[in-house]
Amino acid sequence: MNCNLYGKVIVITGASKGIGRKLAIHLAQSGAKIVLNYNNSNSSEIEEYLRINNIHEEQFLLVQGDISKFAEVKTLYKRAVKAFGKIDVLINNAGICNDNLITSMTEQQWNQVVDTNLTGTFNCCKIFVNHMINNEIGKIINIASLQGQIGSEGQINYSTSKAGLIGFTKSLAKEVGKHNISVNAVCPGMIVTDLNRNNVNKLEKSLNKSVMCMDNVLEDLLNFILFLSSDLLTCVSGRVFNIDSRIN
Repeated sequence: MNCNLYGKVIVITGASKGIGRKLAIHLAQSGAKIVLNYNNSNSSEIEEYLRINNIHEEQFLLVQGDISKFAEVKTLYKRAVKAFGKIDVLINNAGICNDNLITSMTEQQWNQVVDTNLTGTFNCCKIFVNHMINNEIGKIINIASLQGQIGSEGQINYSTSKAGLIGFTKSLAKEVGKHNISVNAVCPGMIVTDLNRNNVNKLEKSLNKSVMCMDNVLEDLLNFILFLSSDLLTCVSGRVFNIDSRIN
C-alpha cells in the first residue's frame, strides 16, 4: 500500500511545536506541500527544523497568526491559497492548556483555552470550508482528545473544549458531506509534549490505564493522520478515532 500525498496542499494550525511540528515533517516527507500556522514561536527556528529534516523551501509556507482571531485566520487562508493555489486538507491541531480546579480557575483561563481550542477551529473551518465547497472536495481533520470523552480533573476548560470539538466535527460533517468534504476527529492518548511534559501525575495515570507500551503513540498518530489525509480513505466522515490503548 503506497500512502503518499504528492499534489496535496495541507494546512496545519499550531504547527511550530509538539504534535503539529512532527506532523508537518511527516506529511511533507510523504510529498505534501504544507502551510504551517504558528503563533508564539520563532519563524527562523521552525525553518531550520524543516531544513534539517530535508523539507525544501518551495514545499512549505510559514504563517504567523492567532487562530482565535477571525481576521488572522483570513490572512492565513489568503496567504495559503496565494502560495499554493488550493487547499486539500485542513488539520486543526492548535491547542493549549491552562489547568486549574474549577474553584480556582479564572475567567481568563477558561476563555483562553476555549477560544483557542474550540473557537479557533470554528474560525478556520468557517473560512476554509468555502474554498472546499467551491472545489467540491476537501478534508478536515480535528485533533481532539480522549479528555473530551472521559473528562480530566483540573482540566475542565480543556476537556470541555475538546468535547465541543467532537460535537463540532459530527455536525460539520453532516453539513458539508454533500460537497464531497469529509470531517473527522482524532483523539490521541497521552503523548508527551510541551503542554504536559511537567505533569507527572497525568503521565502516571495514563501509564496505569494503558494495556500497551505508550512509546509509539505519536508514531501511530502521525501514520493515522497520513492515512486520513491520503486518497486511500475517501468515504469516511463524521467519525471520532481514538489512537490509544486505554482500558477505561
